[in-house]
Amino acid sequence: MVMRDYVLPDFSSIKKGFCKPREEMVFSGKYKTGEQILRLVNERFAVPEMLFHPSDISIQEMGIPEAIVHSIQAMPEEMQPHFYQNIVLTGGNSLFPGFRERLEAELRSLAPAHLPVSILLPDNPITYSWEGGKLLAQNPDYEEMVVTRDDFEENGHCVCEEKFDI
Repeated sequence: MVMRDYVLPDFSSIKKGFCKPREEMVFSGKYKTGEQILRLVNERFAVPEMLFHPSDISIQEMGIPEAIVHSIQAMPEEMQPHFYQNIVLTGGNSLFPGFRERLEAELRSLAPAHLPVSILLPDNPITYSWEGGKLLAQNPDYEEMVVTRDDFEENGHCVCEEKFDI
């Protein structure tokens, strides 16, 4: 059965949402009062699919594979192979079952045939970006890598052009 009931948090008695065990699902009648239930059937599969093909729901934007290829193609040609080999998945969506494999298959079909594609799924993709940012901020050279708000407000985009040699 693909139907699942999700109990939504109310942040007083239920701090974190959860998936109701199948044996506790009510198929006729009502759940106990106060419980907010979201019942999903085919939507469970449609939501992840939207990340790959937003046009299926009339959103005229690139899916994740196309956006990755578009971003890499905007880089200097000699750097593109390195980017195709260093794709890192972050965020909760990357935990969808089969997400990494699906993305790799779609990227493989879009990327130049002679370039290898490598995708890393970290142990904890939800906090991986934050952990990387934390390490960067602890780098002794960090101050040389950033433009402060005050700097930007005082000098405008020129400070970025000078600092980053663009």
